[in-house]
Parts: sequence; structure tokens; C-alpha cells
Amino acid sequence: MYDSLVQSIQVLQNSKYGKGNKKRLTVIQSALKQANSLFVSKDNQDNEKTIKSNTMISFRNIEPTEQIPKILEEFMNDFEIQCLEKNGASAKNYSLFSVTLLKIIKTLDADKKRGLLSAHAINVLNKMFVKHPVEYKKRAIRDPLGLVFVITELAIDAERNLSRPYEFDITIPLQIAPLMQRYHMEFDNALLQIIDEFNKMPKFRLTVLIGERHKEIVKKFLQHGIIQLPLENKIARAKNIIEKIIYEKNDTIALEHYNMLKLCYNDKELCSHLAQIAKTKNKTERRFANTILDEITKL
Repeated sequence: MYDSLVQSIQVLQNSKYGKGNKKRLTVIQSALKQANSLFVSKDNQDNEKTIKSNTMISFRNIEPTEQIPKILEEFMNDFEIQCLEKNGASAKNYSLFSVTLLKIIKTLDADKKRGLLSAHAINVLNKMFVKHPVEYKKRAIRDPLGLVFVITELAIDAERNLSRPYEFDITIPLQIAPLMQRYHMEFDNALLQIIDEFNKMPKFRLTVLIGERHKEIVKKFLQHGIIQLPLENKIARAKNIIEKIIYEKNDTIALEHYNMLKLCYNDKELCSHLAQIAKTKNKTERRFANTILDEITKL
């Protein structure tokens, strides 16, 4: 369990078996201590220690290169048993868990092994989401967005180290769809808003540069979330975006609205309605807006 994992790592740090990983183990211990709140049982606020000597993890026969993957696997198992099954699958819990995964993985050198661990971490989250779907609070945004940020980072880390694009299955886009829908309905440009918040949010002491790949992945998440919205909501939002394109005098800003509207183009249910909306709009004095309206009428 979690407490025995922390103590086992401490023993490893002080033994000859942890000699090659001492700096990494120090970082991991710090990350695990920050994740302590995940393992405080609601049924036992005193969090009494129940560790027995036979629950300690022995690293004696584990190669130094396998010590970090072993710690990662133990932490993932502990989270599911001690947190998800007892304390719930809140976005806050998942966010802290995923951040800790990322911190552990990033102690390793950038190579194929690290890429495989990042991909494995996403697969584990997939399985957890199926058994324990994310529980959202009505107005909470920070924790769910932190979870999306870490998932995006794990995917990019896998891509960099495996030299191939990471392909998400349907589970993760489905789980974060409610958050993507909230952004789409509340902000003029959900994509730019999310990327802006990625840039501004605390990076959990990780060195991260938000780039185009973050934007591309978030764009896919948004597209999936938009498709899942009720038709009347999609129509209302699309109509609002089209009107912003028509009345916006700054072509740069109008282009941002247009790029947001294009996320709806792969929604077959919505496309015919987009065309009808565009046909009801009068031509403007701006060629850029007229070109976009002509494009929409042909959907």
C-alpha cells in the first residue's frame, strides 16, 4: 500500500541497491508525499498506520533500470485500491494522481523506455476511467483542466520518445467531453482559452513549454466534446460564432473565430444547419467574412 511504498523507497535510498537512482528517488519521494492526501481514508481520518513488515517492497532482486517502473506500477495499484475504491473518482483525485505519474516518469532519461511508460500510464488511466468514471463538480474547472493538461503531456512525452504519434482510443475523449463542452458553451474561443489557461496554470515544478502539439491534441478533445452536445446547443453556439465572424472588423480575430467554427465541420448532424444559418446572412462589406459565409453554405 501507499505507506509501505514510501517506506520501501526510503529503505532503498539508504541501501546499496538504490545507489544509481538516489537523485531520482529523492524527487519521487517528494512527489509521493505531495500525493499523500489521496490515501487518507474518509473512514479513518486519523489515518492509522497498519503497515506490517511483510508488506514492505524488496528491491534487492530488481535491476536499477527497473526500480522506477516498479515504483510507478505500485503507485498506480495503490491509487486504485486505496483512493478510487474508497475516496471516489473525483477530477481532483485523478488530477493529483496523474501529475504524480508524470513526475515519476520524468525522472527517467528521455528514451524509448520512458516513452513506453508514458503510453502505459495513459492506458492505465483508460482502464481506470472505465471502472471509475471521472466525477465532475458543477463549476470546477481547475482540477479537470489539470487532468487534461497532464494527459496531453503524457501523450506528447510518449510521442517524443517513441517517434510516432500517440492515438487515443474513445475512452479519454469521452471522459473529458463534459469539460470540453463547458468551455465551448462559455467562451468565445474554447481552444484559445484552454491553451491560455495551460500557459498560466502551475506546472507542478515541471519544465513545460506549451506548443502546437498541445493545441492539436486539445482540438481533437474539443471536437469530440462538441459532437456529443445536444443539437440545439450546437446550433445556438455555431450561430453565435458565425455572427462574431460577420461583425468582427479585425480579420485576425475573425480568423480565430473561423478556426473555432471549423472544429464543427466534421459534425454531420450540424453541417446542414450551419449551411442554412449562413444562407440567411446578408453579405458584408468585408471580403474575408463573405468568403467564410460562402464556404459554410456549401457544407
